[in-house]
Amino acid sequence: MPSNDGSSSGMNSTSVPASKCNDAMETALEAAHNVDVGDYYFAGRNYEAALIRYKDAVEGEPGDAAIHVRLARVFEKLDQLPQAIEQYKDAQKLAGPKKWSDEAGAALLHLQRPSRQ
Repeated sequence: MPSNDGSSSGMNSTSVPASKCNDAMETALEAAHNVDVGDYYFAGRNYEAALIRYKDAVEGEPGDAAIHVRLARVFEKLDQLPQAIEQYKDAQKLAGPKKWSDEAGAALLHLQRPSRQ
């Protein structure tokens, strides 16, 4: 039976969701930082470093289509086309802004052209 001093088990149940929310926020911020740094490396044509950052970002936020597209772009630059195609396909399966699925679709058409293979 809960007491009136605020020490009921109900207090603990609210701290668990708050903790999960904080963890989710920290993961999202870390992924966003990795994307920013990856974008910096990509712009500087340091594709290996960008790949590491984007992989870290997608690990933290696997449901983010934009990260999958960025990862696919790097794989393209590194001439790792099967991995690029896989990432573009993953991006198309995810919910999110249409621009990312459109870019993924256009890239897949380009990469899977018969003359490309």
